[in-house]
Amino acid sequence: MRRAVPVVVLACAVAGGVSGCRVGGDDTKAATRVTRPAPAPACTGAIRWGRVSEERTLIAVSRVVTVRKDDGEVRLSPLRVRELVPRVETSGAGPSTERIFASLDKRLGDAFEVARPGRTSTAVEHPDVADFLGDSGRFVSAWGVRAVEATFTADCGGTTPVYGSVSTWHGSSDASLQCGVDPAEHGNKERWVTEAYTLACGHGS
Repeated sequence: MRRAVPVVVLACAVAGGVSGCRVGGDDTKAATRVTRPAPAPACTGAIRWGRVSEERTLIAVSRVVTVRKDDGEVRLSPLRVRELVPRVETSGAGPSTERIFASLDKRLGDAFEVARPGRTSTAVEHPDVADFLGDSGRFVSAWGVRAVEATFTADCGGTTPVYGSVSTWHGSSDASLQCGVDPAEHGNKERWVTEAYTLACGHGS
């Protein structure tokens, strides 16, 4: 009489097209080592500024409002024309953004600090409340900031300099204009003012 021999079935897992079986022992996960490149050394060399320009630039204009002599205070809200966004562009790894802007502040020598990345010109778009008591006509308000464009070179070691440019803004201005009274004909020929007047009060084609 033959004795029954127990049969042990070994199940093997198949994953991703590769099969494998393990009997006993501990699973050990393979350690994956990621080698990260060493950070570039900080660029602390001199920053030399090339062309630096500043120009008052229109950012918003209100709708035209018609007022009568007894209307008093009227609220005019800004409608955006353009948005200035601070940014730095470089030919390679250069000085920190904060150091570049601090150096530009020093180069400009103005009372206002230039805007840093993250603070766009929309920060100065606030409604204007004007007192028109005694005046009549069609009026409009305009908002502007001083746009800054600059180029620079930074010595960061080695034989290749880092070139770059900065776009930003600072300060704020506003103007109250009356349609039918061209500011350029009355002594105010600033481009941002005449642009606002033409956009709001000019004749279309």
